[in-house]
Amino acid sequence: MAHPDDESMGCGGLILRHSRAGVPVNLICATRGEAGWMGKPRGAVEPDLPQIRAGELEEAAAALAIGGVELWDYPDGGVSTIDPQELTQRIWEQISKLHPKAVVTFGPDGAYGHPDHISIGACTDSAVGAMAEGDRPALYHLAVDQQLIDFYQEALRLSGDGEHPLPLVVADKIDVLVDLDADEVMMKLRAIDCHRSQLEEWRMAIREHPRLMQQGYGHEPYVAAASRGLTITAGGLLGEFG
Repeated sequence: MAHPDDESMGCGGLILRHSRAGVPVNLICATRGEAGWMGKPRGAVEPDLPQIRAGELEEAAAALAIGGVELWDYPDGGVSTIDPQELTQRIWEQISKLHPKAVVTFGPDGAYGHPDHISIGACTDSAVGAMAEGDRPALYHLAVDQQLIDFYQEALRLSGDGEHPLPLVVADKIDVLVDLDADEVMMKLRAIDCHRSQLEEWRMAIREHPRLMQQGYGHEPYVAAASRGLTITAGGLLGEFG
């Protein structure tokens, strides 16, 4: 992922499904999110934000039972300025060390065109593609479908910001859909809530709308960039863990 909170807001449900089933989950986060100043938490000042977000990520990782976190120091908003060979090599080294069965990252659209998302996704794709065939993990991209578009449009209206929607990009096709039950949604919400410095007004207001939370937080679409098991198992895991 590119920033602290991408793991919880983007694929928190998928992480929970696997970590709760005893599947080790590890996270690489490229930046400390220092460009995301929103004036929170109360009493904080902007220079504190990298440390604040690192602490929030540690809390969220514990809430999601993530086994290991690599938090790097690439510039927030500037990942695309980094030598892609350097970043790809570093990701390749982590994948080679951990030997995961599956890797999840952003696709070419970055979900909503964020250049950091696009860059970390492209370098992750390159790193996976450079693995020897027998060592190469499955590769999935976070995706957006029409249900999520509708969710964000309605959720943003809760805070009066419906006129400024995220420029979300709808995927041409969805290969894997993770639908969470109500308990899983609440567990994902607890992880999202760890990122206190990044909670927009609509994320606070949505707590009064369980149906809307289920529609958005409980719905995670993915595109399989390279996979050996496209199905979700009976236990709700990616096919590679069946």
